[in-house]
Amino acid sequence: MGSDVLRTFFAVEIGDAARREARAVAERLAAEPGGDAVRWSRPEAYHVTLRFLGATPHARVADVAAAVRAAVRDVAPFSLRLGALHGFPTPRRPRVVVLDLEPPDAIVAVAARVESAVVEAGFAPEARGFHPHVTLGRVKERARRAPRLHATLGPADPAPFRVEQVVFFRSELAPAGSRYTPLQRIPLGGADS
Repeated sequence: MGSDVLRTFFAVEIGDAARREARAVAERLAAEPGGDAVRWSRPEAYHVTLRFLGATPHARVADVAAAVRAAVRDVAPFSLRLGALHGFPTPRRPRVVVLDLEPPDAIVAVAARVESAVVEAGFAPEARGFHPHVTLGRVKERARRAPRLHATLGPADPAPFRVEQVVFFRSELAPAGSRYTPLQRIPLGGADS
């Protein structure tokens, strides 16, 4: 992409305790048979994607961020915790290994507001439904099998974390894994950033 086009997405960050819990789950999975078949995400990259935009003209960044800011200004901060271990498209043959989030209602509502805002700002609607999760890793294309996903590998007693803002990220692809740079932090409840 040229310098006038960025690869972007909206997300929420997870708390430090949740990041450590997610990392511990990923490390246990990596040690399981088939764990080497997964390209594990770096813990500092863990987040909850609300809406991936992809190619975004630099000139539109401020407008789409303003639309999302308006959409979430009356949403109160809320708490989440890591949930069950899950695989997309199925746990038996996952292509992506994730941890669900609980309770899902508030984050689903925020994602719906973000979706409406970006569509109103001129982006195409998302074809897939929103499923709140933190991605731990992606199964390598040529892998024969991934680790078996079972509940005992998930977080035993997950710590809650507060969601107080939506972050508009720039994503830069790199061989060692994508790098995410915050473009804007959009507080929930209309507070100043």
